[in-house]
Amino acid sequence: MKTRQTIIFTNSYSPRTGHNFVSEVLKVITDHEVLAHSRSETKLSTMLNAYYEIYNTMVYFKTDKNFMDTLFIENLRERILSESEKTYINIKDTTFVGARALIDVFPNDHHILVFRHPNDVFSSIFKAMGLKRKGVKNFLKRLLLPTGIYPFIYCRKISNRVIKLIPDFNGFYILKYEDLVLKNEEVLLDLKHKFNSPKSLEQIKSEIEDINVINTSFYKENQATSIWDAKEKSPTFNPVNRKEHSFFIRKGIALGAKKLTKHLNYN
Repeated sequence: MKTRQTIIFTNSYSPRTGHNFVSEVLKVITDHEVLAHSRSETKLSTMLNAYYEIYNTMVYFKTDKNFMDTLFIENLRERILSESEKTYINIKDTTFVGARALIDVFPNDHHILVFRHPNDVFSSIFKAMGLKRKGVKNFLKRLLLPTGIYPFIYCRKISNRVIKLIPDFNGFYILKYEDLVLKNEEVLLDLKHKFNSPKSLEQIKSEIEDINVINTSFYKENQATSIWDAKEKSPTFNPVNRKEHSFFIRKGIALGAKKLTKHLNYN
């Protein structure tokens, strides 16, 4: 008899939230398989969101809606599960767009929202940001970057965009990147019980320590450059409370991300 399979959907709000590290930690506990491959950022939630926008605004008759569901929604879960023999399957994306639609279509699966402190997310973004191209806009950005003004403007704009996408937390499991990096025992025990892992807490912590890739994102399929590729963690790398930028840049980031920080329940 085939073991009952379950899908773990993980949605984060940025490619810099450490979502691949989170997936690796979950794999320690669940032995899941990521579809379609280990670094995939499957846009299923985004596609479902687009589907229901058309469905709700342009498809008027119930018979037509039923036909659309027959084409795109019915047996979708079975088709996903047929792609793997694993008990747990992980499908992840770096946006909250359509996260609620996933719950509607897959009510009996696991739905996780991945958070990381906005200050660290934006710090990572600015570390990777290329402003060397010619043009007035990039010149002004380079000029205002060290003052903290550009980081403030950029972070406030992106934060407001993310806030509009944050779903109602009902039905979601909230998982903070920092708790996994710091191996928070309460969180790890909760995950261990949630997914019925036979491993001991100490074994889980040991295997997390052995994860080499601590912050991965954006491969070539997402138009990545080398700075976005998987990096092995160095002995001095600290992904929590990053301070590689100057005081003014960090201050601009913190002020610009203040509203998002509050919405995500960070102090």
